[in-house]
Amino acid sequence: MQEKRKKIKHKTTITFVGVFLLAGICYLCSRTGSAFFNTLMFCMNASLLLGLVIFWMHTVSGRLMKTRTRSYIYAAGFFIAVFLMMRVFKYRIVVNSAVPARYVTYLYFIPRIMIPTLFLITAVRLSGDRPFHRHLTRWILIAGCALMVLPVTNDLHGFVYRPKVVPALFDMTSSTYTWGPGFFLLYAWIIALLVTGLIVLFAIMRKRDKKLVTLLVFAILFWISAKLFTSLVIDRLNTARMYSGVDIDCFSMLLILECCIRSRLIPYNENYAGFFHSLSTPVLITGPGLDTVYASSSPVPASKENLASAEKEPVYLDEDTRLMCMKIRAGYTFWTEDESELHKEQRRLADANAVLSEENDLIALERQLKEQKAKLEAQELVYKKIGAAIAPKQKKICELLEATQPDAEDFAYALGKVCVYNAYSKRKTNLLLLSEESLLEKNRELFLALSESARFLNCCGIDAAAIGEEYSSLPLSDIHELYDTFETLIEAYIPVLSGMTVSIIPEGIRVAMEAPETIELPDAVLPVTCVESDGLLFFTIKRRAAGGGVR
Repeated sequence: MQEKRKKIKHKTTITFVGVFLLAGICYLCSRTGSAFFNTLMFCMNASLLLGLVIFWMHTVSGRLMKTRTRSYIYAAGFFIAVFLMMRVFKYRIVVNSAVPARYVTYLYFIPRIMIPTLFLITAVRLSGDRPFHRHLTRWILIAGCALMVLPVTNDLHGFVYRPKVVPALFDMTSSTYTWGPGFFLLYAWIIALLVTGLIVLFAIMRKRDKKLVTLLVFAILFWISAKLFTSLVIDRLNTARMYSGVDIDCFSMLLILECCIRSRLIPYNENYAGFFHSLSTPVLITGPGLDTVYASSSPVPASKENLASAEKEPVYLDEDTRLMCMKIRAGYTFWTEDESELHKEQRRLADANAVLSEENDLIALERQLKEQKAKLEAQELVYKKIGAAIAPKQKKICELLEATQPDAEDFAYALGKVCVYNAYSKRKTNLLLLSEESLLEKNRELFLALSESARFLNCCGIDAAAIGEEYSSLPLSDIHELYDTFETLIEAYIPVLSGMTVSIIPEGIRVAMEAPETIELPDAVLPVTCVESDGLLFFTIKRRAAGGGVR
């Protein structure tokens, strides 16, 4: 396949050179005594040269990938074709018309400026594709387009050609004009572009392969030699020539560009077969009918049915091999991806996830057990506090019940005291089961405890009641201390007490008692003050926040 392509390339080159020589012979034969034959030979020369340029542009479109560099080269070929066509117009069609001849000469500068401009842009893009290169090529193109305006608008300013005659006689013959500064500016720009482009190409080729420099030098020397031979020999001797100066310039530029392509300075898409055959990755290039065009050394193990299915979505040839497809301009590209490592990692990840799930379940269960244990421990602590708080009362209840017989006279009184102690135990338990968070800001807990104790004092023959405001905003700690102190007070006075009222005040509790004497109180949680008035004893129990303390 490689040898076959080389033979085709050599045949194409030989044919191109042969047609180019034939075009030169036609131009050489265009100076005979027959006007018809001269015109025929000139037209054949123009047609052959234009055909060669179009053929070369066609090979560029087939050999180079769709890149910005290919676009610049393609545009340069287009302007070369325009240049050749304008030569025909200038020297064969508008030779006897002053105004058309003048404007064709003006338009002659468009390809003269654009071809070197695109040549330099191509050379800059070959040196790199960094932002600097993109900005530089943009400004070069803008400058070239701006300079094209000068010759086209010469009739307005005469900056390029300065006419010596009236516009109607200004036909661009040497006696009708002189060169203006714009003419020298345009040619300086053209020469600067060509020299800069060649310097850039030399720098690029020298970095890649010094043999490429020899190839480029040969192309440039051929161009210079042809121009010198034409101007120093043929023009001086006024002999017939095979090519005009425009032909030499255009095809020398094509030769330089072709050298850049053949030397792979501009990468092109030949030898795909050898490239794909050296690949170890399974890749397959097919035509529109899924017929194999290029294949790698590692074949794609897929049938045509698999390939057709992969056009729509990826197909698994086996558990670990996925067949992929991508549409390209001339057919399809197929390749396989080995997902065995991916599936292995997925299985390992699944096993790790299963272990983590089990560990998470164990952690969740452990956390649940800890919460339950903490809840039980909190409950046990509360029960211990309740037991410690009501244990003295329960002991007194047991002692009363053991010391009293049902048929005894003081049985009812003892049973009443047991009810008072039980009322305290019940309410104390309820208060201990509460917390500061569960206690409402406005609550009746203290009033209910005082009211129940007063109600059971009636069982002892004591006229007692809780009166006044039921709701209070006391904290739970104050409620405990006030209720414990109240219980100590009534326990001390119950043997002599005949009547009692109790109420809640902002400072604590106010108790009014009917008792014949004052009894010394045992140690209480909060201080108790007593005032006697009109045969009644008035007790005030102050909470700590109101200035109370432990007595």
